[in-house]
Amino acid sequence: MPIQKPDSDGRDAPKAGAGKPAKKAAPLVVHSYSGFKGEERPRAFELDGRRLTVLSVKKTWQEEAEHGRRRKTIFRVYAHDGRSYDLARDANTGEWTLEPFARDRA
Repeated sequence: MPIQKPDSDGRDAPKAGAGKPAKKAAPLVVHSYSGFKGEERPRAFELDGRRLTVLSVKKTWQEEAEHGRRRKTIFRVYAHDGRSYDLARDANTGEWTLEPFARDRA
């Protein structure tokens, strides 16, 4: 086990990353069609300062968390930039997130 060298004031040097809060992903801004059930499907979203228009919703499915009663609806969308994205809406909070693209669900 390596020995830590003390700082100039005699205290132990902090370990890398110690005391820093973990970064939380910023919520995704999604503009959606609101039908009689509320926010039903995404029409556009903002990513890296750009507004991307959803040209089509390719697939929609729901997932439930293993712990608790958290459910999210995931929309596989095709945007005007020629790419597909998985956008998820948390049923409890209404918060949208960008999910990792899962090719096995294509």
